[in-house]
Amino acid sequence: MALFGYVCSPLCRGKAEDQGIDLPVYAGQKNVVEAKLWRKTVLVVGSVAGVIAAIIGVWIWYAWFASVPSTIFSVRFTDKVTSGSSAFAGKDQIVFLHGGTLARYDIKGQKEIWSRNLIDKAKLQQDVQRIMKESKERIDKDNSDNPEFAGKMPDPQKLAKRLERNAAESMHLWVSGENIWIMSDEKLTRFDWSSGAPGKELEIKSRFGNVLRRGQELLLVDDERGKRTITHIDLNSSDIHTEQIGGSTQPEVAAATSGTNNPKAGRLMASNTKGTAGLPVGAVGGKDAGKPLDPGKVAEQAQHLSLPAKIALPAVLANNRSQERTLKELDDSSGAPKKSDDLNDPEKDAQMIPTKKGFIQMSVKLVEKKIVTRSGMKSAPAKKILDGNLHASQSLEAANEMLNDMQRERGGEMVEEDQSRYQVKVRHPETDSDWVGEIIGRAEVFPLSNVTVIAGSKMIVVLDKSNKKLWQATLTYDVQGRYHDSEQEDPRYGEGPCVEKDKTLFVFDQGVLSSFDLMTGNVKWRVPSVGISGMYFDDQGAIYLNTTDAGPDTIKYSRQIDVSQRIGEVVMKVEPKTGKTLWTAHPGGGISYISGKFIYSVQSYAPYDDDEDESPYTVATGFETQPHLRIKRIDPKTGKVLWEHYQARAPLDVEFDKNLIRLVFKKEVQVLRYMSF
Repeated sequence: MALFGYVCSPLCRGKAEDQGIDLPVYAGQKNVVEAKLWRKTVLVVGSVAGVIAAIIGVWIWYAWFASVPSTIFSVRFTDKVTSGSSAFAGKDQIVFLHGGTLARYDIKGQKEIWSRNLIDKAKLQQDVQRIMKESKERIDKDNSDNPEFAGKMPDPQKLAKRLERNAAESMHLWVSGENIWIMSDEKLTRFDWSSGAPGKELEIKSRFGNVLRRGQELLLVDDERGKRTITHIDLNSSDIHTEQIGGSTQPEVAAATSGTNNPKAGRLMASNTKGTAGLPVGAVGGKDAGKPLDPGKVAEQAQHLSLPAKIALPAVLANNRSQERTLKELDDSSGAPKKSDDLNDPEKDAQMIPTKKGFIQMSVKLVEKKIVTRSGMKSAPAKKILDGNLHASQSLEAANEMLNDMQRERGGEMVEEDQSRYQVKVRHPETDSDWVGEIIGRAEVFPLSNVTVIAGSKMIVVLDKSNKKLWQATLTYDVQGRYHDSEQEDPRYGEGPCVEKDKTLFVFDQGVLSSFDLMTGNVKWRVPSVGISGMYFDDQGAIYLNTTDAGPDTIKYSRQIDVSQRIGEVVMKVEPKTGKTLWTAHPGGGISYISGKFIYSVQSYAPYDDDEDESPYTVATGFETQPHLRIKRIDPKTGKVLWEHYQARAPLDVEFDKNLIRLVFKKEVQVLRYMSF
């Protein structure tokens, strides 16, 4: 039966088929069993192959499409602007300020809810006419007194364009829930959520010194009749109340900032680099004429020159240097010595710092003045390249020699370090007692959750909540940067330079990150890194540093110029308990956002863009650096780049919300999104 089933032989089967007899199938027959087995095998293999194909398809779809950003919302504009910002509000809603246009859109429906132009065209034309009239009167007077140096009338169209741009750039957008606020130079206005119509207005007069944001509240600071008034504006309820603080000598309200916006340069410079200039290749006699050169700015600008411009750089510098010398010799000023910036003006060090409980007040009194002057440059070479036969391959070396010579001629070689003794008095809003002590160097105050840190020259003093001194410590370098209120909007490059976290105080100076026990001041660990610009913490407390690959010589020779040097931006992940470096990455830009598993690095470049004053030495060759935006998502475990989003244009504003990215460009507003498991 296993062979033939219910017949005795193939002959009997053939006869049965000839006679039309329907033979039953024996389930145990060999060919039947084999056919059934093959059907099962084909079904299983086909199913497995289908599942594998589906998995591969899903993986390809996720890896190549779903896991990388794609545009889910876009609004394009005809006119180019130079300023803008955006915010999510409500469900699937976006509010943005694009130049002078305020608008609200539905993201899913790609639908405009309302749009409003905030630029007063009539006032703009009045300003143009006023400036044209004043210019004509001034030119007529110059033609009468000294016609050789008389100017020329501005172009009214270009003037109107510049004034409109300035008006737009002065605006700031704040969104809290369904409350939309715009701050301009003259007023703070609330706009209706449904219609976009302007509602409540608060006049911001010129006497207002600062506008600070703390959570859902704005603080407007006003000095009037010897009294300091703080106006509190609730962005949700629009409630307004004022308080008066301080005495007859009014301190400065410290701007909430973590320092410079350039992590590659800001913390590598000495303390007296204010009023510095960039690459001296523009018009001679401008606002930067004669100013010491900023090595970081000069090197950054030189990196973006076209190839012909780099080759021609020594000749351009030589011409500029010669003209500067001529102008200096022809200068017929009164001969009175110029007033230099006073590093020891105590009024400049008087500050008020906003905290959750009120304002910390700090006043400073000079006890003993001591300014230490040292050279911030290497010695000039005995034999210069310019003395020999110059080749095209030596252009950058020759440019370095000339720039460093110009630095010395402009008085930019010397670095002044303030080692003066100051008496510092700090008043905390939670206690009636003042702390009074001495600090070496200019003092900065950093109020944190449980302590207040006072930083001087290579030192910090830590006070507790009752304003009593807990401990003080010595640092390797100076702390650079000012207080950043944690209630403010997120800083561009992270928190710092003083951060309190899990009973630990983290402090970074120009070249070292130090970890102290919050209550005792005992050093837990130190990590050397030059150029730290900010710190981020993830959900597990791990530290991410935005820093650079510069060496200690960059601090020692902070005035030396090297246009061939590229200081790279570095991201370091540090274990908070031991200070162990878990990984180091070179993503090309600093970390700008951390939320759980979402870590982003942003790098962008916007070339010089002015319709009226384009750089005279710029030659379009195709070799120059083009405007661009690179957003990279970083793997928090390894520091590797998970994906890169590139656009061949520079953004005006970049903001993140987990897997959503808001971008504002000169002619477009975009929202990107991607999937993440």
